[in-house]
Amino acid sequence: MKSIPPETTITATITDLDFVGLFRRRWVHLLVGSLFGLALAVLYQYATTPMFESEIEILVGQRTSELTNSGTVSTAQATGDVIHEDLLATHMQLIASRRLISDAIKVGNLLELKSFAEVARKGGNPIDHLLDNLEVQRGGTGTAKNAMVLSVTCRDQQAEGAAQILSAVYKAYQNYVEVHSQSTSQDAAELIEAARIENEAELAAADEEYRRFIQSVPVLLEGDQVKDIHKTRLDKLEIELNGVRTSLAEAKSRLDVIRQYTESQGTNTIEEMDNLALLSQKEVERLKLFLDVRRGGSQSEAFQADLPVRAEAARTQYNRLLELYQKERTLRDVYADSHPLVQSTRQEIEVIQQFIEENAPQDEPEKVEKLDGKAMLSTFVRLLQNDVVDFEIREKVLLEQSDKELKLAKDIENAFLEGNSKKAKLVRAQARYDEVIRRLQELKIAGSYAGFSTDLLASPEVSDRAAWPRLPIVLALGLTLGFFAGGASGLTAELFDTTFRDVEDLERTLGASAIAHVPKFSISKLSIARPNQSSLAPSLLAAHSPRSAESEVYRVARTSLMIKCSETKGKVLMMSSPHPGDGKSTTLANLAVSFAQAGKRVLLIDSDLRRPVVAGLFGMDDAPGLADFLAGTKQFASCVQPSCIANLEIIAHGSDTSEPAELLQSNRMDLLLQHARQNYDLVLIDAPPLLAVADPAIVAPLVDGVLITVRVAKNGRRPVERAGKILSGLGIAPMAVIVNGVDGKAKSTYGYGNYRSGEYDYVGKYHKQYSARDNNVSTSLVG
Repeated sequence: MKSIPPETTITATITDLDFVGLFRRRWVHLLVGSLFGLALAVLYQYATTPMFESEIEILVGQRTSELTNSGTVSTAQATGDVIHEDLLATHMQLIASRRLISDAIKVGNLLELKSFAEVARKGGNPIDHLLDNLEVQRGGTGTAKNAMVLSVTCRDQQAEGAAQILSAVYKAYQNYVEVHSQSTSQDAAELIEAARIENEAELAAADEEYRRFIQSVPVLLEGDQVKDIHKTRLDKLEIELNGVRTSLAEAKSRLDVIRQYTESQGTNTIEEMDNLALLSQKEVERLKLFLDVRRGGSQSEAFQADLPVRAEAARTQYNRLLELYQKERTLRDVYADSHPLVQSTRQEIEVIQQFIEENAPQDEPEKVEKLDGKAMLSTFVRLLQNDVVDFEIREKVLLEQSDKELKLAKDIENAFLEGNSKKAKLVRAQARYDEVIRRLQELKIAGSYAGFSTDLLASPEVSDRAAWPRLPIVLALGLTLGFFAGGASGLTAELFDTTFRDVEDLERTLGASAIAHVPKFSISKLSIARPNQSSLAPSLLAAHSPRSAESEVYRVARTSLMIKCSETKGKVLMMSSPHPGDGKSTTLANLAVSFAQAGKRVLLIDSDLRRPVVAGLFGMDDAPGLADFLAGTKQFASCVQPSCIANLEIIAHGSDTSEPAELLQSNRMDLLLQHARQNYDLVLIDAPPLLAVADPAIVAPLVDGVLITVRVAKNGRRPVERAGKILSGLGIAPMAVIVNGVDGKAKSTYGYGNYRSGEYDYVGKYHKQYSARDNNVSTSLVG
């Protein structure tokens, strides 16, 4: 059996409207609303006093006194084509102002008009009356929508009155603009002259202040730039200070290196060559220069003049000796003392030393000091210490000078900023003064061009037809409003109507498809052959009138159920309905007959132990039946009764019982269904209504599928929804729905009545001749 989750709600949303169906069901509301709207429109047309309309167009421009470079006024400015949008809005408000309207009433003698006289007689205000009928808009149409044009429209009961009112309004507006423009020009000239005097004094004061400031500041000006010598000095001092700090750091680092080396090696263990190896090439050159100076002091100039070649050779060998000392130190660090390169270097040192001793001058005034590595290193350390002291003193002096120049440069910078501020103030004062002079000259030279131009583009005309009410427009508005009123009425009726709108609405509510729509039929009008000779009830049309359109509906339902049972492999089906009177028993009995006619072996069980119907439909005894089997008093075979329809057997409700629910809930009900599955092709169970008793909820979980019969009626949605909720609470979804009692020709006020009228008309015509061929067909079937 198909099941659904308990939380699924099988209900239709009332607000899920089908507007096509709504129009079909509620067309009367729309028609009545439209007719009512048209009636009101006609009544309004003939009851409303006609109003005539007149219109004028005003081109508003601003005349300016600005001159061109050639000394003449430009064309666009002279004609007043330049105007700001805000000013145009001001003119719109001006035309509709109470002051101008009051002037227009006086200028045009408007109180003599019929409409104004009527307002005065009723105690109304003529100004309010004119404003109510006056409309001011800006711009044109199409591409000219931004044109500087004002469109003024007026309505009155008389065509001549509307034109007269507009003429008076324009005249009052034009007078106001001209007078105001002249007054404004004179006031502007006076204000500008006063501004000129004030700005002239301000300009002179700013110029004098700037000049005094320039004279008081100790700077040199090069055009607009200030020449700051203190900043130049500061930059040079910073460069020099960086050089001193670098040299100081270098001297200190060399002292630290020499000190660390001598402390780690000890003064007695350091060889002469090691001392010289501590010196870099640059330091050796400096020390060599120092020794040359000392040696030059002990030797006479005559000696140097006499032995230039010998002295130069000695100097060369001395330089070579220093280089060999460094090379020997490097090789010892890389190789051992016995290495050939080290030995060869030492031999070369000895040769050069011997050469120097042999070529030393003999007659020098003072004895030349012999080259001593330790003394040279000591001498160089003293040189470095002197350098450190010198660099520190120079650093201190440079810092003091730098701070002094920085303070002076800051003072110059502040003075420069202050000078710029004063100069900017002077420039602004000059600009304001120049503008005031220019505007004053314009007012004096071209005073006649000041103000606004108000050119009348379209004069007020007398209309020969009323502007309102217009019959076509009034009828269209009335029809539209009436249609919407009718639609609102129909929509309200639709929302409060709980009738199913169509078959899809019913299917959504129960969550199952409708497999058949059984039409409403009258037994007396059907051609049933000799019903009094058969035990079957006349309502079993599938047996009495198998060729009728009604029987065809049952066969359609049979075909659909065969397909569904084939898909689900179900054999046991239960039929119920929301409440009594839906025709479920008659429908199920006709389905049973139809299945039997198709050659299926069918068992029809009446499980309605409270109001049984099946036995009466087939004209058989009530007992023994289902109640007897469930009570254990009868066996299955003795409860089964054959019917007069071939392949159809029936289990009636059985003996009366006061415990129907308890019997249906017993294990013997499940045992009966198991036995029926084994012996029949199809088992159909007629169950009580779902909303009446709890019996269907007991039987439903035992069957393979549940069929619901629904008789469509007005406001019948709520019972169907409650029945669906009962099955949903059991986790059961209906297999199919059969709609009963459909009146295809009835013009009902709810939606479902006309749903399949065309289909039933066609079926009726199709079977009319088919069923007339054999009026005795029921005899052969009932037999």
